[in-house]
Amino acid sequence: MEILVENIEKIFTIEEYLALEDASVEKHEFYNGKIIKTSGAKPNHHTIAANIIAELIFATRNKEKEYFVLTSDSKIYNHRLNSFLYPDAVVICETIELYPGSATVITNPLLIVEVLPPSTEQYDRTGKFYDYKLIPSFKEYVLVWQIIPSVTSSFKIGDRTWQDTEAEGLDSAIYLQSIDCSIDLKKIYRGIKF
Repeated sequence: MEILVENIEKIFTIEEYLALEDASVEKHEFYNGKIIKTSGAKPNHHTIAANIIAELIFATRNKEKEYFVLTSDSKIYNHRLNSFLYPDAVVICETIELYPGSATVITNPLLIVEVLPPSTEQYDRTGKFYDYKLIPSFKEYVLVWQIIPSVTSSFKIGDRTWQDTEAEGLDSAIYLQSIDCSIDLKKIYRGIKF
């Protein structure tokens, strides 16, 4: 999702932000009182996100544990940074925990997916990842490049240690440790022309 920073001086409360966001047709992220508008994604971005959501649903369907795969309409709350962020997809294990009083804000993501347009690649790989790392339930971050068939998974193997796995090319697959499955890149990039 591409980010456009609005020049707003006002500091908003969480309650004000959530009320504004519930009434808005556009999406906005929230960082400790600041509201940041997100711009709409392009068709390739939506196609890749929809493909990976479908594959995640299929991959988690017959597991012992119950998994929920949610779309980019779900916000994730990080209490340590007082932020609300929109991922492209999120997987939750067993129980969906919501921010008090909200029906759309997740507090316990297990796996988060971001599709990387060139304009926000750096932000998604570093800034957003740092924010997500502070959420106790968060175990895996999946970055899906938009302009080349390449996917990176960062899996939490220790308190401050993450292990990266990369897959490149349409004939490869990415293994997702948090949900114990592999997804073929040709399925993630179905319908995309490079």
